[in-house]
Amino acid sequence: MVDAAGAGPAGPVKGSAGGEAGATANAAVTLQDLPAGVPAEERGALAGRDGTLGGPQGVLEMAPPLLSILVFLAGVALLASAAQPALPDRLDALLAAWPLAAVELSHFLASIIGVLLLFVASGLWRRREGAWAMTIGLLLAGAVFSLVKALDWEEASLLAAIAVAMLPLRAAFFRQSRIMGRGPSLAWLAAVIAVLVAAVWLMMVSHGNAAFREDVWWTIAGDADISRSVRAMIGACVLGLLVFALAAVSPSAREQARDRGGPEALARADAILKAGGGSRGDAWLMHSGDKSFVFAPSGRSFVMYRRWGGLWIAMGGPVGPADDRVEALMAFHAAADTGSASPVVYAATEELLLPLIDMGWSVRKIGETAVVQLPSFSMDGAARSRLRQVVSRLGKRDGWQVQVRAPGETDDWDALERVSSDWLARHTGREKAFSMGRFDRAFLARTPLAVMSRADTGPVAFASLMPSPDGTEVAVDLMRSSSAAPPSSMDFLLLEAIRWAKEAGFASFDIGMTPLAGLNAARYAAPMGRLGARVFALGDGIYGFQGLRDYKAKFGPVWKPVFIAAPGHVSLPLALTATALLTSGGIAGMLWRPARQAA
Repeated sequence: MVDAAGAGPAGPVKGSAGGEAGATANAAVTLQDLPAGVPAEERGALAGRDGTLGGPQGVLEMAPPLLSILVFLAGVALLASAAQPALPDRLDALLAAWPLAAVELSHFLASIIGVLLLFVASGLWRRREGAWAMTIGLLLAGAVFSLVKALDWEEASLLAAIAVAMLPLRAAFFRQSRIMGRGPSLAWLAAVIAVLVAAVWLMMVSHGNAAFREDVWWTIAGDADISRSVRAMIGACVLGLLVFALAAVSPSAREQARDRGGPEALARADAILKAGGGSRGDAWLMHSGDKSFVFAPSGRSFVMYRRWGGLWIAMGGPVGPADDRVEALMAFHAAADTGSASPVVYAATEELLLPLIDMGWSVRKIGETAVVQLPSFSMDGAARSRLRQVVSRLGKRDGWQVQVRAPGETDDWDALERVSSDWLARHTGREKAFSMGRFDRAFLARTPLAVMSRADTGPVAFASLMPSPDGTEVAVDLMRSSSAAPPSSMDFLLLEAIRWAKEAGFASFDIGMTPLAGLNAARYAAPMGRLGARVFALGDGIYGFQGLRDYKAKFGPVWKPVFIAAPGHVSLPLALTATALLTSGGIAGMLWRPARQAA
C-alpha cells in the first residue's frame, strides 16, 4: 500500500480484471483431490466423516460451539450438585439399596467428571474428534454417578440427553489431534477457575460453619453430606491444577507452538520467491519479519500468514506457480486446523475465487486496488495535464529528480530514516505491519528504492518498489516524504517510478488498495457489503477513503477487486477486524486518525 495516505488494513495487492464476486459455496473437494504429499494428520484435519473437504454445513457448523457451552454447563451442574447436600428422602432410599461405599465413591467421581467436562468442552469448541468421543463417555458416566450418589434423575437425564444428541454429530468434530488441542485459552482458564471458586463458595453457603470442623475431612457416614462435599471439592480443585499443569508442559503443546517462521522456513520461502514464484509483487512482504509459512506438498509454493487469536491470517494467496495454488491453499487450511485455528485469506484476488469457493469458503469483497496498465499509460491528453505540470515544475524548473536504485545500492540510510521518522511524526506516529513493510534497512535493501532528491539537498521522499518474481508487476509499498519536500512531491515520485517500471518492461504498476471501495450498497447486496459501503461514505472525514481513491484515480488505473475469504464457520467481519488490528498494531493504532494524502 502507498502508506502516505489511507488507513485500515491495506497492502500492495494484485488482481485481474473483472467485476465483484462474493459467495458462500457448498462445493466439496474429496480426499482424493488432496495432493499426495499432505501429511496424514493434516489430511484428516480437513476431512469430514463423509470424506469431503470444506467442513460440515448447516447444523454441523453450529454444533461445536453450542455443544461446548452445553457440556461446560453440564460440568457446572455436576460440581454444584456435589457441593450441596442430597435430598434426605432420596438419600435414605438409595442407602437402603446400595452400600455406603458406592454412594461415597459416586459423589467423589461425579465432581471429578464435572471438572473434566469443563476442560474437554474447550476441545469441542475447537472441533476435536477426541474431545467428542471423550465427552460422550464422561456424560454417560456422569449420568450413572448422579443416580448412584443421590438418585438425582433430573441431572442424569440431562447428561444422558446431551450425550445422545452428540452421537449423530461426529462429522462436526473433524480435527484429529489432542483432545484439547493446544490447551485451554486464558479466557477458558479464567472461566474454569471462576466455576471452581463458585462451587467452593456454594459448599460453604450450603453447609455453613460445619465445613470447617476438624473431623469433616475423614468422616464417612450416611448422613455426612458435608464430608462428601468437602472431599469432592478438594478432589475437583486438585484435578483442575493437575490438568492445567499437564497441558502446559506436554510435548504436544510444545509441538503446536513450533515456529513456522524460523530461519529455515524463511530461507526455503526465499528460494521459492527467487525461483520466479508467481506474479505477486507483495510476495516480498515475506521478509517483513512478522510472517510464518505453510508450504505446499510439492515444495514449489507457500502461503505466508500471521496468527491473531484463533485465526491464521494469510497475506494474499499462495506464492509460487499458478498450477500449485490449490495444493498450497489446502495445505494452509489443513495446517491451521491441526493448529486449532481457522484459516483466513486477506487480500485474495480474482484468480483465487474458484479455488476458494470449491473448498467451501465464504468470500466477500473488501475494496479495490489501483493497477496502472503500463503499456497503455501515457502522459498525453487533458486528463494528464495536471500531472504534466507537476513534472514540468518539479523536474524541469526546480531541478528535482527521482533515482530508482537497484537492491543493495543505497548508502544514505541515515538520511532516508530521517525522512521516514519525519513522516511518521506527522502521520500515524507508528509503523504498520503485516500487509505492508516498515522502515527496516535490511528489508528495504532487498528491492528497488525510488528516491527523490536534488543536487543541493539530500533525499526528501522515497518509495520502496516490489517487483513480482516473474517480472510482470511492480507494487509500491512504503511511500514517505519529509516536511522539506515540495508540494506534489508524491505525485512526482510516483510518476517517475511508473516511468521507470514501464521502461524496464513491466506490464503493470500496483499503486495499492483502497479499503471498502467499490462495495455494493444496494438493498439485496450482502450485509457486509452494504455496511462497508456505508462506512466508506460516512468515514471519509476520518480516514479519507474517498480522498485516497480520488488521489489514485488521477493516474488512470484499472480498479481490481480484492477479497477476504474464510471457511463458513468464520465471521468475515470479525476476520477483517482482526486483520485491521494486526496491521495497525492494536485498537489504538487502528483508531488513530491519519493525515490526508498531499495532492
